[in-house]
Amino acid sequence: MMKKTIKINGMHCKSCSMLIKSELEDLGVKAEINHETGKAIIEFDEKKTSLDKIKAAISKAGYSVE
Repeated sequence: MMKKTIKINGMHCKSCSMLIKSELEDLGVKAEINHETGKAIIEFDEKKTSLDKIKAAISKAGYSVE
């Protein structure tokens, strides 16, 4: 399992973080997302998904990753 902290731009409220968390859970990613800081701590199995797929899912939800 890989654990990373990423910066997500565009979150304004708790529902923003819940939407992103839902998208990531569909990929099998565990996420702790703080909309106030714009940071997410993600944990994922590199054999099942990739950081690029995670970033794509976040973009699909309407947010960007630094």
